[in-house]
Amino acid sequence: GCGLLFGLGSLLFVALLKWTMLGHYRARSAPMWTLFVWLSEAVTSLYESIAVPNIVNYLRGTIYLPFALRLMGAKIGKRAWLDSTDMTEFDCVTLGDDVEFNNHTGPQTHLFEDRIMKIGQVRIGDRVCVRSRSTILYDTQVNHDVVLEPMTLIMKGEEIPAQSIWSGSPAQPMRQSSTSRHTAS
Repeated sequence: GCGLLFGLGSLLFVALLKWTMLGHYRARSAPMWTLFVWLSEAVTSLYESIAVPNIVNYLRGTIYLPFALRLMGAKIGKRAWLDSTDMTEFDCVTLGDDVEFNNHTGPQTHLFEDRIMKIGQVRIGDRVCVRSRSTILYDTQVNHDVVLEPMTLIMKGEEIPAQSIWSGSPAQPMRQSSTSRHTAS
């Protein structure tokens, strides 16, 4: 009982900090030495060190994880199955219906390039299966009915066509998908 309350309190505390200190994340570039970047990194650190180990990690693979991530600002469709808590600029993430994110996967909505934090959108369509240890960089669109095989890296700015299977780092097309439903590996 007390552990659950502490975990919920941790999540609500981090969400409150995110919304009061940063508001909605949006696509932008900011120099590394600015207050925005420091606050953003502070919220991310608190999410990863307080909310994730005390409650969010226990929600992986349940119907409750999408609710927790929506509280932080992520847009997540119906029946999403998430086995990963790896999300930072929550408002920049859109996941469609019936999306599957396996362990150690995530939308990476920012990179530091030449001491500039660059933030962008990651949009995932319906019925997309992201297998273990795959990463989707910012400014990308993964269309409906796509499978990303294990350890696949979608580079920034890419658009992945519907009904396709991708693998590798960087991702390369394998073949067109013959089905619109995919299962975890």
